[in-house]
Amino acid sequence: MADKQASLSVLWACVSSWYYGYHLSELNFPVNSLTCLTPAFPEPSRLPLCLDLDSTLYGLVTAIFTVGGLVGSLISSWVVEKEGIKGGIAWTGYLNLIGVLGMGIAPHWILLALGRFTVGVASGIAICLVPPYLSLIARSSPQLSSKSGQIGTMNQLAIVLGICSAQIAGLLLTGEKGDIPGTWRYVVAISGVVAAIQITTAGLIVAPGETAHRSTTPTEEPDAERGGLGGSSEEHDEAASPLLGNAATSSSKPAEQQLTLRSILSNPSLRGSALLTATFMAIQQLSGVNAVMFYSTPVLRPLLPTSAGVVGVGITIVNAVMTLPAIFLMDRLGRKTLLLMSIAGMAINSTLLAIGLNDHHQALSAFSIIAFIASFSVGLGPVPFLLVSELVPSPAVPAVSSLALSTNWTTNFLIAILFLPIRDMLSTPIDPRDPVSDRKGEGRVFYVFTAVLLAGWILVWRGLRMK
Repeated sequence: MADKQASLSVLWACVSSWYYGYHLSELNFPVNSLTCLTPAFPEPSRLPLCLDLDSTLYGLVTAIFTVGGLVGSLISSWVVEKEGIKGGIAWTGYLNLIGVLGMGIAPHWILLALGRFTVGVASGIAICLVPPYLSLIARSSPQLSSKSGQIGTMNQLAIVLGICSAQIAGLLLTGEKGDIPGTWRYVVAISGVVAAIQITTAGLIVAPGETAHRSTTPTEEPDAERGGLGGSSEEHDEAASPLLGNAATSSSKPAEQQLTLRSILSNPSLRGSALLTATFMAIQQLSGVNAVMFYSTPVLRPLLPTSAGVVGVGITIVNAVMTLPAIFLMDRLGRKTLLLMSIAGMAINSTLLAIGLNDHHQALSAFSIIAFIASFSVGLGPVPFLLVSELVPSPAVPAVSSLALSTNWTTNFLIAILFLPIRDMLSTPIDPRDPVSDRKGEGRVFYVFTAVLLAGWILVWRGLRMK
């Protein structure tokens, strides 16, 4: 595959990863624009400016995105079998567009939740398929194979850019306090416009396996200049067939069959790697990072009542900027070193954030939450997605991706639905007569995340057998 075509394919596929990040954070900033108890219906529109949502329903609507993500992860292997990896990524655009239309015209929170579920399915498929697709692109020529870490990290960069753009869109469209009535619908609509662009440009993208298939005749061997994988046709089939489905099948050799999850878990040589990747995906979420992404505004508002939203935008910008060093360090320092550095930094800053929130230190809280996200971005954010396609052979990648990302979505859902209740359980209201008043000890929940991170650091140090 030519480098230009490879770049276009990377950008096109990473749009699906962008959906994941955008929908993670799209309801964070506009929470005051979205939620109300007495919806108003401005003329001539028949859509309410806000929806009948209290804090409990808001948490449910936020978390149902992760339920859709879990479903998408579980069906991703089936999607690859039916459509190939490129076709599966194209699916995410259509599903995202359908979900966004439902959310954008939602007259009631139930339709909003159904739309969130649908875009969650799209995102679940995306984060299962995009990393192995990028790995396949990296193997498409000797020049690109030396940059596999950089290409793989583009998945995480797209995710954090999605998170950042959702926060910026919320600031620009719903105001500094996120409370301009009705404008939350415009924030939601942006990802629908992006989906329409991805759908219309799908025909311009040629998958690595498709390129080799089109450029090879029965008497020719594919080479790097013609878009092959830089080796024999047998090597091409082994790498591409499990991921590209029918598009990559060679006339000289039948496509290599995908391994099922049951066969992987029953194979001692594969079981350990499969479970390890799933564990790293669980640690990624149990670290508390998406508790910050989902709820940075409500967490910081009692401490920073006039600037919590702006700090939340700053958090997502730092998240995006600090992913850039990972692109250049991934192939130099190695996966294990970046993971250890990242988790150690997150554990330290999680502790500092707990102290800052408990003692109402504004500067310490703001600094530690930003440093926490920065630490995540350089290691624990991008590396687990790379490990899925690096620790197991190609025929096992779709099934292991489904296992690992299903674990990721399950723990993501648990954090989304349980974070605020656990925070409230570990803290006490300042005014006992008013349970919804400001609380003391609200930072204690981050000690729980610190404990998880310390356990994760030990697991990486002892369990990951790679640089």
